Amino acid sequence: MNSSLLISVRLHEGWYHGAGDTPSPARMFQALVAGAGLGGPLDQETRESLRWLEMRKEPPIVGAPHTTKGQSFVNFVPNNDLDAKQGDHRRIGDIRTKKVIAPLLFDEEIPFLFAWKLSAVDDAQSAEQVCRLADRVYQLGRAVDLAWAWGEVLPHDELEERLNYYPGIVRYPSVGTGTVDCPTTGSLDSLIRRHAAAAERFDLSSDGKGQTFRRRPKPKWKKVSYQGGGSRFVVELRQTDKDAFAPWPLDRSTQLVETVRDVVAERLRGALQDRVVQIDQCLIGRRPNGENAGPTAARVRFIPLPSIGHSQADMQIRRVLIDIPAECPLRVDDLLWAVSGVRIPHSQFDVVDITTSSDEGQLEHFGVSRPARVWRTVTPAALPAERRRIDPQRVRSDDSEKKSASERSTEQARAAAATAQALRHGGITTDVNSIRVQREPFDQRGSRVEGFAAGTRFDKHRLWHVELEFDSPVSGPVVLGDGRFLGLGVMRPVSSAAGVFAFSIDSGLAAEPDAERLAKALRRAVMARVRDVLGTHRIGTYFSGHGEDGSPGRTEDAPHLAFVFDPLSRQLLVLTPQLFDKRHGPRATDNLATLESALEGFHELRAGVDGHLRIRPAPIDANSHGLFAASTVWQSTTPYCVNRHARRSSADVVLTRDVLADCERRGLPRPDVVVLKWNAPRGVGLQGWLRLKFSQSIVGPILLGRTRHLGGGVFRSDRSESGDSC
Repeated sequence: MNSSLLISVRLHEGWYHGAGDTPSPARMFQALVAGAGLGGPLDQETRESLRWLEMRKEPPIVGAPHTTKGQSFVNFVPNNDLDAKQGDHRRIGDIRTKKVIAPLLFDEEIPFLFAWKLSAVDDAQSAEQVCRLADRVYQLGRAVDLAWAWGEVLPHDELEERLNYYPGIVRYPSVGTGTVDCPTTGSLDSLIRRHAAAAERFDLSSDGKGQTFRRRPKPKWKKVSYQGGGSRFVVELRQTDKDAFAPWPLDRSTQLVETVRDVVAERLRGALQDRVVQIDQCLIGRRPNGENAGPTAARVRFIPLPSIGHSQADMQIRRVLIDIPAECPLRVDDLLWAVSGVRIPHSQFDVVDITTSSDEGQLEHFGVSRPARVWRTVTPAALPAERRRIDPQRVRSDDSEKKSASERSTEQARAAAATAQALRHGGITTDVNSIRVQREPFDQRGSRVEGFAAGTRFDKHRLWHVELEFDSPVSGPVVLGDGRFLGLGVMRPVSSAAGVFAFSIDSGLAAEPDAERLAKALRRAVMARVRDVLGTHRIGTYFSGHGEDGSPGRTEDAPHLAFVFDPLSRQLLVLTPQLFDKRHGPRATDNLATLESALEGFHELRAGVDGHLRIRPAPIDANSHGLFAASTVWQSTTPYCVNRHARRSSADVVLTRDVLADCERRGLPRPDVVVLKWNAPRGVGLQGWLRLKFSQSIVGPILLGRTRHLGGGVFRSDRSESGDSC
């Protein structure tokens, strides 16, 4: 049976003066080394057991009592710079420096826990030796933090049971680099070197008249993230008379959260009458007398989960995620009991049942197991930045009532600044590259912000839909704003389609741009940037579409990039051949890495008569973007140019035959073709605008014809004609 090593530590007094919010695993390791070294140098058995502990691949699970910051005080101490006073101890008062001390206060009856999960092949003898070393611990943290400890080797099941009933905060290590120090291979040797260097900190200066100070080497630790604490579970809204969902309107998300929250709080108050204050603090956010008290980090979040993940999902709420932070003093099983089997009123079904669910697949659509850089609100965020109210009765007759462009820009800038503050309040510290705010929803079936204000304490002028682009991927759930505990500010990740590099045009575009001319300008710019990355003019067929001798590259022999301008979304796109040509195999990793490097920092495009463009990287939501979303009907955005000019046939027949042959070459099923219009410009040849109807939904992009690599033959999904919308 697999077992675990558990070290429990009790402090004599309910305070801790060390660094960090709680003692780190590195501090525990130091305490073991210090306790073992009281009797002199470490023996071989002790060294082997400590090296065994530092080599554990998984960082330990950490349990700590709930802490509060105590009153800070100032102490003046020497700053280790006596050599500046020629070593004269009588002048030590001249170099004293201020040191602020702020202990953490906690219940000394609750021990700190450090648990390492052991595999079957781990050495039980080393674990038992570590338990004996724990008996020799005498302090944890600074010299004033006197403590004692004991170690145990437990079965996994018993450890999980203890952690479940632990009255403090249990934190589990999570993926990624964090800020918590943990022992790693070499930690023991670094501590031994640091201890030995203490005897050599002071040395005579070269002239023999003074002393020099030598800094001791720092101990070796690894940084670990402990952001994975807490628990969460999903509940569903079910009809009482049959096994079916009871969908709740998206714009009534606040009413749903308040109803479920109040029912859960009432059940807990009746069952745990001695903990009413904690229940109200963690669920309602205030004490029974109305005072606002308690840290927001300990509050339970009821997060509505609208049905998303497909372009035709109706975005009604069928599930609610209950997110319980590690700091919450309420037990998870108590909350699970309180929410299970309750009934709440419903506008359509009279009453509905709240049932727990083991299906957590919907959480992936909200980034729980899928970190992303770009996030968009599903329910609007409530921000302190308000918009000026426009009187609908006066706006038609009084031009001064209308907002100018500068006023709208100022309002959006204030909302963006408020969003940055909301991220800080929500505990999200990742740097943000861009913030975009608007009143309209980002999703096709979303709702404007005004509808969410009804029946809430938030004015509609405070509500904004927000798009965030982080500097690095962020895991969900992401909820921000003043209404984050009331179902507002729920965000979803936007994953860009693989193999596509998209850029939104912010300014500089001509009034009537030419799509193919813009695509060619984009191609020239990309080739120039690739040339700079490679340091040579021979950039290869993959980027240029031409061989070394200048001849056009055949797609069958050398697949190459396609360049597209989408006038509807005002976006420029660079597409890899594996994305739009179904026949090609795995992508060329080296070429893709070169392309990514070339497009980094690409913010300007000079396109001649089509404009001097300011552009920025943009995410592509493959489920909703018109060039990518699945559909049975596709219609030309740019003209389709025939590959071969047949004679003695009408233009409609030639276009139909040519596009059918091209669909077959590209691995697409045979569609029904309707020629909408055609022309034959001099020097270009026959080209037409087509509608393709397939027997099954096809995922884009669809690029066909002789000019498909240069902005021609681009098709857009037409879901209104395909019957995919409802």
